[in-house]
Amino acid sequence: MIVKRATIEDSNRIFNLANAAFVPSPWPESVFEHELKSPRSQYFILDGGFLGMTQILDEIEINSLAVHPDNQQQGIAQQLLATVFSLPNVTRFLLEVDESNVAAICLYKKMGFSVYYHREKYYKNGHAAIMMERKVSVTN
Repeated sequence: MIVKRATIEDSNRIFNLANAAFVPSPWPESVFEHELKSPRSQYFILDGGFLGMTQILDEIEINSLAVHPDNQQQGIAQQLLATVFSLPNVTRFLLEVDESNVAAICLYKKMGFSVYYHREKYYKNGHAAIMMERKVSVTN
């Protein structure tokens, strides 16, 4: 599996993956198009999944990570995260996840994230958002 940086031409593919993974996508395709044009946002894609992120200085916020249901449990999310973790000069990775998404929370913990905050009743379904971070030290 080869991870590539997504381009604007991948917006429909990303939207379709989000639509399948989140049933339906919480974002319209126009959001992906906008983010793919933004200099602060990057998307990485491979067969069956994508990861969207925003970098500000030495922090990366993972805005979305989706794997098509037919491709889950195949290491796709881990490979996407590993790609982002290899980016230089980053000291902190942030993300939020629905408290009911136990599989994702377990994956994030396995990948070195820890919980730092709960946002109660954050999502439309009334669930809390679990705020997670992964700190790393940068050596010069």
